Amino acid sequence: MRILVAFEDEYRAFRDAIAGAFRLLRPADEVETAELGTLRERVARFDPHLVVTGLPNAFGSGGRVAWVQLSPDPNRPSSVCVGGRRWEAANPSMEDLVSVTEEAEGLIGDERSPRAC
Repeated sequence: MRILVAFEDEYRAFRDAIAGAFRLLRPADEVETAELGTLRERVARFDPHLVVTGLPNAFGSGGRVAWVQLSPDPNRPSSVCVGGRRWEAANPSMEDLVSVTEEAEGLIGDERSPRAC
């Protein structure tokens, strides 16, 4: 599973903490970080299954199994998409993000699953 965590440098500690938690909790996954200015290039180069960022997906599905628009403000909801299914989550925990990752992982290679994230 390839995971890309991308936030502006203002939230570098937030970005690095999330990436570090993924590396600790899911050591078999490939995890990379990026700043928002390089997001398009990093998505194209790394081809992640899951993107966790502060931005909505403006790149089209492009094979993304999951996209989390994670709000750094705990009072604003985050948007989650996995396999085309979308919902909002209030202040999701790392446990919630790992659950999204596990759900996305189950869809990888399933030609019947929609990939509209």
